[in-house]
Amino acid sequence: MKFQKAPLQNGIRVYSICEIARERMSAYYPRMAHRLVAHRINHIDRGISQPTAYGKRMERLSNRIFGEVVKPTDVKSKKVVRVMAAEPLETKEQLSVEYYPNLPMFHYLTKMLRFHGLFFDDHVVFRQVQDELKILRGKVVRPPIGQGKRAQLRAKK
Repeated sequence: MKFQKAPLQNGIRVYSICEIARERMSAYYPRMAHRLVAHRINHIDRGISQPTAYGKRMERLSNRIFGEVVKPTDVKSKKVVRVMAAEPLETKEQLSVEYYPNLPMFHYLTKMLRFHGLFFDDHVVFRQVQDELKILRGKVVRPPIGQGKRAQLRAKK
């Protein structure tokens, strides 16, 4: 029993392992060559990845060992498992109280650096210039509590 010629790939005839083994076996065992070789070679690579009973059991066992979903499930169930297995939001370092910077301390440090001339903040300089211009126009920049515009209006009445 001769097999068909394989197609050319880059000018070279390429045969599969089954075809080569079948051809060699047919010389010695003409009747059984196609059955024996095809069966052994086709099923030699079947293992964990193939849908055999053994492969399914091995996949379930590996899923159980590594803490994954044991049986195949849909996407929604996998999402529920992933959410429940995740670390709680309260214990995450990024969301804890210690994660956020100490703003009053940084404000004081930048104020001291600005006072010593080591830090220059354009916005603070702009606010100072605006305050000076308001004072030159006769306005009160930041009056003490109880002495603002509303307090003066009440005093007139």
